[in-house]
Amino acid sequence: FNEGMIMENVVAQMLVASGHKLYFYSNPSREDSASRMEIDFLIAKSKISSRHNISPIEVKSGKNYTLSSLKKFMNKYKEQLYIPYIIHTGDFKEENRVVYLPIYMTALL
Repeated sequence: FNEGMIMENVVAQMLVASGHKLYFYSNPSREDSASRMEIDFLIAKSKISSRHNISPIEVKSGKNYTLSSLKKFMNKYKEQLYIPYIIHTGDFKEENRVVYLPIYMTALL
């Protein structure tokens, strides 16, 4: 069974219950691997205050994972980014401008 899919659904439910509209980003480019990326969710700040308003969210169900799509997205859209989040099964931490949240804290976004 696919834990990742279930965890993404739980996160989607929590985000919607918190009043967010859900968006995602996908670029399946076959020609350009630097452009190929997928972001699970994009949310906007509730009050638009500057150009830095979009938070990408990646959901990770396992212990070992890569952040290649998130890193590409952060580089490409740095002018629009607010706070990038990883929702995972681990503890809260902040590292390399990314906030790692335990899944139960999703409702606080």
